[in-house]
Amino acid sequence: MHRLLPIFLLLILVIFGLNLKLVKEAYRSGNLTAFVAYKLNIDRDTTTSCCSVAEIEKANGDFDENATLATFNNEIIDYPETSLAYQTSESSQTDLGDQQVLGTTAADGSEKWIEVSLDQQTVRAWEGNKVVMEFPISSGLWGRTPKGTFNIWYKTRSQSMKGGSQALGTYYNLPNVPNNMFFYQGYALHGAYWHNNFGHPMSHGCVNEPLANAAAIFDWAGPIVPAGKNVVRASADNPGTRVYIH
Repeated sequence: MHRLLPIFLLLILVIFGLNLKLVKEAYRSGNLTAFVAYKLNIDRDTTTSCCSVAEIEKANGDFDENATLATFNNEIIDYPETSLAYQTSESSQTDLGDQQVLGTTAADGSEKWIEVSLDQQTVRAWEGNKVVMEFPISSGLWGRTPKGTFNIWYKTRSQSMKGGSQALGTYYNLPNVPNNMFFYQGYALHGAYWHNNFGHPMSHGCVNEPLANAAAIFDWAGPIVPAGKNVVRASADNPGTRVYIH
């Protein structure tokens, strides 16, 4: 009977109209039972994004030097504290100079914008009709990554993220998540140090990026973080880059 359980769960998910590609990803990762519980709200876990708007607005973006442990899927993981601290320190001292007015506009006057393809699990950074960056990402598996057109409204260099379900083995407590660009409420594009499975859905709704790519696109996109600061809110004088997710 236990051999038929995966097929039975797949049928339930299809009946409820859930994305078959995400079902396959959950099955491939060995977390199909947990995935079913999430989608049918059996476990009552309400995690849909990394943070609440209130948590984001209270964050100062500073690196938490007291954090020594990170947990992902109920397991303590290798936490690259030293490299993350170095990256944050180097980035926060960057003098962007004239780029302060170029957060959403390239040097040639074309618009900077970000495309997130959920089918291809790819981010592309555009300047007009020219791709200037392209790399794999991991979007929502446990929670849906929202589709549509947004603008980055807040950026933090470091952010604590906590959620998931201990009962199902998907609990996470991740300090100093780097280079966060919030595009819709608590949903962000951000660096991920806890896995290297880019190209496959992994998150609760955010867009996970490889660390080096996350740092590069963070500095490229608006709003521009002023030198010596670790947070910025988009404004009329310092607007947020457009993000198109499909």
